[in-house]
Amino acid sequence: MPIHPPGRPFFRFSGKLRVFTMFAVVFSVFSGCALFDSPPFPKQEVRWADRQILFRDIAHHPESLQGQHVILGGKILNITRKGMVSTIIVKEYPLGKELHPDTEKPSMGIFEIVTDEFLPADRYKPGHKVEVIGTVIGPTDLKTAGGRRVRIPVIRGRHLHAQAPAPPPMPMDMMDPGFMDPGFMGPGFFGPGMMMPGFF
Repeated sequence: MPIHPPGRPFFRFSGKLRVFTMFAVVFSVFSGCALFDSPPFPKQEVRWADRQILFRDIAHHPESLQGQHVILGGKILNITRKGMVSTIIVKEYPLGKELHPDTEKPSMGIFEIVTDEFLPADRYKPGHKVEVIGTVIGPTDLKTAGGRRVRIPVIRGRHLHAQAPAPPPMPMDMMDPGFMDPGFMGPGFFGPGMMMPGFF
């Protein structure tokens, strides 16, 4: 078995190979984020809620379900911050297998989340998906844009999770065709000795 000479770098990367490696790492990170959307809450937090109670039950019987622990999700319509307390108005959507709102399915209505947790502005804003584990505390009246008042259930949030902001765009100089020299990934990209016994 060949012995690696002392003092000699184990890997000999050319500038082109370093650029290629950087692109591969960035692509794999963003691809992994897109393909594997992990559940928003740990299992021990989910077990605290009664998964048998659905939004339609809460919407129809908010008084009789007061004190029950539930898990809901949807899209943020509006958020109000007053001192230490935040109020989130949410358009409900059914939760999928991984407990994320499935916006391809019909919504059953609107609900309100009340919380004293810190809510990062880049995550908790209109249009973002949100999930909550919390306690039903009864109904409240909501005034619609048309001036009509509707009764909606209120959830005191115990655990919240919201959609992460979109990743920043790739720097323009990296997207410029001139960023990669003519030989990048061309026939000359891999030198004649690359991946041969003497490469490492």
